Amino acid sequence: MRLYGLRTTDYRLTRYTPPMSVTIVIVNWNGAGLLPGCLDSLRAQTRPADDIVVVDNGSTDHSLMLLADSYPEVHTIALPRNFGMGAGTNVGIRASDSTIIVALNNDTIAEPGWLEALIAPLEADSRLGSTMSTMLFAHAPEWIAAAGITVHRNGLALEDLSATRHADLPTAPRPIFGPSGGAAAYRRAMLDDIGLFDGDFFMYLEDVDLAWRARLRGWSSLHVPKAIVRHVYSASSGQGSPLKSFHLARNRLWTLRKCLPLSLAQRHAWAIVGYDLAACGYALLMRDWAGLRGRLAGLGGGAIERKRRTIQARRSVASDEIARWLLPSPSPRALLRTRRRIDELSQPSSVAR
Repeated sequence: MRLYGLRTTDYRLTRYTPPMSVTIVIVNWNGAGLLPGCLDSLRAQTRPADDIVVVDNGSTDHSLMLLADSYPEVHTIALPRNFGMGAGTNVGIRASDSTIIVALNNDTIAEPGWLEALIAPLEADSRLGSTMSTMLFAHAPEWIAAAGITVHRNGLALEDLSATRHADLPTAPRPIFGPSGGAAAYRRAMLDDIGLFDGDFFMYLEDVDLAWRARLRGWSSLHVPKAIVRHVYSASSGQGSPLKSFHLARNRLWTLRKCLPLSLAQRHAWAIVGYDLAACGYALLMRDWAGLRGRLAGLGGGAIERKRRTIQARRSVASDEIARWLLPSPSPRALLRTRRRIDELSQPSSVAR
């Protein structure tokens, strides 16, 4: 028997470590059809969150009514318009004082042991900044949608293990560059150190930008295979939509301009420029005008250079250490093959094979 750190059998004082508090932040925009699956799964967790915050980005459907009527335990913050994923998540983070913040997409369904598994490494190791779930395709759960972020010498940031079989995944936690923001846990001390998501990104790659800033400050990250959620891929913007194409193209360049150390930018300049030239050619061929506009916009942004100076001035990790995370650039053929496979698996009619 133990009472307040005092063992009644021998009366020796023992150190009492209170459990970490956890807040789950969900950003919602017209997601009334998605929220019940997500929130019901959170009610079934073996380790419930201390608080659930839903930040509503100016929804015009019945999301707010649904939350008020069916989920009174949820702390709802209604914004007057759509501020985007990063800025919306930041609102939820600022509304909480928990020691762990979990960012979760509204288009996910978590297995009962998900949260308990996700936060366990953070409770065990104070040097760990973040953890990543195993995200499975909702319509093809035999396949992995995301298991972290990989970064490549041509500047690409990709979903780790995407379109690989879940059955082949090892069970032990493994180091990753950083987590995808759709189902990730962040230590507040890390966020206090590196800052929150960049709200200017609006949507897409704000998690990559955050992962870069964490790495540059020496924070580590783990993928936790047993923390499993099913994910309706790109439910908000639509897979392959002009909205997604624009923001991916622009935010890729913004991330590199902010975060890539100069020595690495010089070392891999030809690979980075070559990829973007090839991507522009492909966009012209496919008439992806949104992607072309996104790349043009990525060259602008007056605040980017100011942000870069701040980030690089605070960098505490040598370029060579960062370079060890940069994987070889995938071939255009391999990249297209993977993207087509992701498109297939994200469809409701997908068949696991």
